[in-house]
Amino acid sequence: MKNSKINVLHVIDKLSMDGVNPSSCTKLFAEWIPRFDKNAFNIKVCTLRDPDPAGKLLEDLKIPVFYVNKGKVSPGNIKEISHLIEAENIDIVHLHGYSAANFGRIAARKEGIKNIVHEHAILKVLPHQYLADYFLRNQTDVGVAVCDAVKQFMISGRKVPEEKIKVIFNGIDLKKYNPVSSEEIAGLRKEFKIQKDFRIVGTITRLRKEKGNHVFIQAMPGILEKDQKIIFMIVGEGSEKENLQNLARKYNVLNHIIFTGFRMDVNALLHLFDIKVIPSLTEGFPLAFLEAMASGKAIVASAVGSIEEISIDGETALLVPSNDAEQLMQKIVLLLENEDLRKNLMHNAYKEVQNYSIEANVSALKELYFSLIQ
Repeated sequence: MKNSKINVLHVIDKLSMDGVNPSSCTKLFAEWIPRFDKNAFNIKVCTLRDPDPAGKLLEDLKIPVFYVNKGKVSPGNIKEISHLIEAENIDIVHLHGYSAANFGRIAARKEGIKNIVHEHAILKVLPHQYLADYFLRNQTDVGVAVCDAVKQFMISGRKVPEEKIKVIFNGIDLKKYNPVSSEEIAGLRKEFKIQKDFRIVGTITRLRKEKGNHVFIQAMPGILEKDQKIIFMIVGEGSEKENLQNLARKYNVLNHIIFTGFRMDVNALLHLFDIKVIPSLTEGFPLAFLEAMASGKAIVASAVGSIEEISIDGETALLVPSNDAEQLMQKIVLLLENEDLRKNLMHNAYKEVQNYSIEANVSALKELYFSLIQ
């Protein structure tokens, strides 16, 4: 190592999925980076896009952010990343996203430094990316998968050698999900005009196809047949919003749904919910699942990605097959009708989530960085 501190550059395709709101990975940067000892680490972020509000989130935390907008397929990214490596005396590039992994690995080899390819999800294997990963497979120093399911995807879909992959679970700041006051809950009910005797079944998500919000809507008529005093909340923004609203009209449930748009008060909303739903078609390691556990919520979730790995069906959550509206409806109704089961799930989930703190997540990353520069 050429520096007294370890200099790390996170390179990511984009900081936001919609050009405005921070992605889950950006939120992780905001939690990870301030927790590293500044006497031992210098950590910076580079995005292959123009400045956007998600970048400001990091800048407000005094995290240096570099913006490289050469286009996601431009070889000019290699030159720009190489320039940053030299100018900032970088020891390790930590890569998130396809373009970042492609150009970042080449730049790292060019500059003679280590690289980490960090995969956060199970994605559709694209032919051109499969070829890129195949040719770059031996240029990867370490692969990080957020769960075992993602590890298998990295092996088969991204051609990262199995012996190079480490599984590092995500974590959250558990202190952020402490109970909120009854006054705050009452204020939210007033804001959204929800009557006191109505229960709330909600999800906090991006409105994208893979998040399965259409399956949630398809499950709603069956729930309302059992109990009309239910409000469904869909918190978030995304490209599928209009399609979801049209689907809600088709199923005649729009009057029971509140589309809130993007919200920052995640913890308060989680405590407002009676049941948290995660109907995803595919997942890596959703922070939303940990957040719901930390808030002591009863959860119904698709058995995908890390959700299936870190939860016990019937003990910490109720799990359903993905894309199965009938099963989703039945499990939500079961929880609505069984208070003892809800309380048991809430207790067990809160106990289990203590194993997934942001501090444990950062500690694992520190160990990885130290191992790469020894």
